[in-house]
Amino acid sequence: MTIAFTVGNITVMNVKDELLSILLEEESGVSGSELAERIGCSRMAISKSAAGLADEGYRLSVSRTGGYRLEKSDVLSLPVLSHLFDIPVYYRPVCQSTMMEAKDLINKGVDVPFAVVAGRQEGGRGRLGRSFFSPEGGVYMSIVLSGKAIPAPDMLTTASSLAVARAIESLTGIGCSIKWVNDIYIHGRKAVGILTEGLVNMEEGGLDKAVIGIGVNLSPGPEGIPSDLKDKMIYLYPAGGAPITRAELAARIAREVLAIQGEDFISEYRSRCFILGSSITVVRNGMERDAVAIDVDDKAELVVRYPDGSIEALSSGEVTLRI
Repeated sequence: MTIAFTVGNITVMNVKDELLSILLEEESGVSGSELAERIGCSRMAISKSAAGLADEGYRLSVSRTGGYRLEKSDVLSLPVLSHLFDIPVYYRPVCQSTMMEAKDLINKGVDVPFAVVAGRQEGGRGRLGRSFFSPEGGVYMSIVLSGKAIPAPDMLTTASSLAVARAIESLTGIGCSIKWVNDIYIHGRKAVGILTEGLVNMEEGGLDKAVIGIGVNLSPGPEGIPSDLKDKMIYLYPAGGAPITRAELAARIAREVLAIQGEDFISEYRSRCFILGSSITVVRNGMERDAVAIDVDDKAELVVRYPDGSIEALSSGEVTLRI
């Protein structure tokens, strides 16, 4: 009896995986008898597997007319992500950073494009080596593209920020503005951080691959916001209860990032750049200089005017609003 019970548990685990796969595809629901026939098991095994999925956080409904149906639930898992993504995706419940995971996969020879999604990061980072607060409840991902798929490498960061803004607005209706060069703001506070890194082909020269790291503050987790960040960051849904799932948003972001490559996007980016016309402080090499942001040029550089009347186009550097 003990051996049979152990074998039975293994069978139920396999049935659970197949059940999830079918329910992800059959959104209108499938009867228990049809599921049993398709998977090749008993209806009791279907019932036990459904209970196992519920224990993992999936929401299932069961009715005599509609059978088993998978309801929307914010569960991050490889099956859910793979169902939604158009490119290969890797899932890590917890990691130091998705960018580190992506680089590790590159070193192992994984074909591009691909994405890495994490439930939370323990060592997320932003520009200039700053840490990026990455608790449960946010969307943390990296997208890896081939250099051949990026017509304008110098504009990849600005293109990616606009792509993320489009993804958020299309799913949530929340208006997004951009702080040059790559931070997305809502209601005057940062909601998204983006970091891009390029890998150079030493033999042929030029960009070989690019890693785009993206962190979205979707809904607050149990940790809350650290006191030093309360006036700087914001969640898309500060009270929780987001109507979209993390997997849905991650998949849409990946789709928009791929779609924007080669697009003439500067006009739209410029219209979203909220610092234009504002007094700013330009920080480079530890030196600060007051200026006014006057434009974003066709190379996605920030055009600024200094108090002495001189004008410069910035391709990099830290910009801070002066209030």
